[in-house]
Amino acid sequence: MPWAFISVPGNFILAALLTQFYGLDKISYGLIVSLPAWTNAVQIIVIPWLARFLTPKDLTLGMSWFNIGLWTVLAAALPYLPTGEASGVANLFLIFFLLASVSQSFLGVGWTSWVKDWVPTRLRGQYFGQRNRWLSVSTVLFLLLALALFELNEHALWPYQVLLGMGVAMRCGGLVWQHAIHTPADHLDVLDRSWVSHLRENLASRNLVIFIVFSAWTSFWLGFVGPFIPVFSFEELGFEPGSFSVLVILATVSGIFGWWFWGTQVDRHGCVPVLIAGLFFWEISSYVWVFVSRETVWMLYPLWVVGGFFSTAYIAASFNLLLKLVPPGTKLAGISLHLAVTSIAAAAAPMLAGLLLAHFIEAGTGLLAYRVGFAVKSTAVLAGLLLLHGLREPQRSVRTSLPGAFRTMRQLLAAQGTSFFASMTLQKLRNNPRRPKPRDDA
Repeated sequence: MPWAFISVPGNFILAALLTQFYGLDKISYGLIVSLPAWTNAVQIIVIPWLARFLTPKDLTLGMSWFNIGLWTVLAAALPYLPTGEASGVANLFLIFFLLASVSQSFLGVGWTSWVKDWVPTRLRGQYFGQRNRWLSVSTVLFLLLALALFELNEHALWPYQVLLGMGVAMRCGGLVWQHAIHTPADHLDVLDRSWVSHLRENLASRNLVIFIVFSAWTSFWLGFVGPFIPVFSFEELGFEPGSFSVLVILATVSGIFGWWFWGTQVDRHGCVPVLIAGLFFWEISSYVWVFVSRETVWMLYPLWVVGGFFSTAYIAASFNLLLKLVPPGTKLAGISLHLAVTSIAAAAAPMLAGLLLAHFIEAGTGLLAYRVGFAVKSTAVLAGLLLLHGLREPQRSVRTSLPGAFRTMRQLLAAQGTSFFASMTLQKLRNNPRRPKPRDDA
């Protein structure tokens, strides 16, 4: 369902609602879009405590209903909220998205643990592959609906309410179905006595540490610019939410094809070459943002097709590379370490970007600040590829799927166009018959 996309603060629908309809300033917006990453980072500390009291099903369903209740209240309250920077509405949205981000993060951890109990290991690849395909189709259909609604009236509030209401209704249906699932688990599989030793073993891996530093560097710069791309498009390029949804649809469709294509290339050529190639061409094409204007907005349509295709190379290769670099038997600790570090980097970035934008806009150089930011971001990401120099890729096989992995990175990419990443379960798309079968050692 499209709920995982529409509930991410940096997506174009919420960006338009917050900055264009309610007039939030850049500092408040930057803080709000950073909240999911902050909660992804701190969950490692809080979840072990919750694991003493809640089963995976309890945590998943309890936090899910709390989360959906928050969004139901927001959708109903939108017409009664004040607008404008001086109205105080930013504080209301900040409190709302803090609670929503915490609940979304915690339910994600619960679901990651719970799903292992009712989807057998041998069936996970097939199950999550089928799930990803249906999620991709439903997300595209949802974006087409958004396009149609915004075409009817792009300046009214009711299209936002309809989209949020439909998302809530679909999410409620999924939760009712989940209540029928019964599993024997009576604890959360998120922490055991070997957790600290597993973390130490991961930190002792030079290649893994290099990759985590690289991922944090890349996440920072993607988070620095990504959430403000819709805002730039609305305010400086004259886009409306309806026309912007076309860009997101193009990126989503090309990303779906890219996910299949780059999955096969990872098996053939390895993770590092695919990662470098995908990130290189993605960022080279992103220099278009430095020069695009109202007269040349047509350039964004092929740009988003290219971006959707090559961004999938980056995340597909990164996911498989991380699983190869993590020492066998410690994957849960390794994934958690990667998530925490990259989340902190991704959370700090939009806050800093919002502060800088507010300063330059007040000085009358907002457009220049956007263009310089785009140039610095692409250059920094390309320079970060040098961090991979000397990194050796192990030649061992990896498991076919891992629910919950790369949560912050998937949210960043979903906000920037490849919307189906928001709820996707990362997995290998093709198994090389010459390699041994992947084992589930997380």
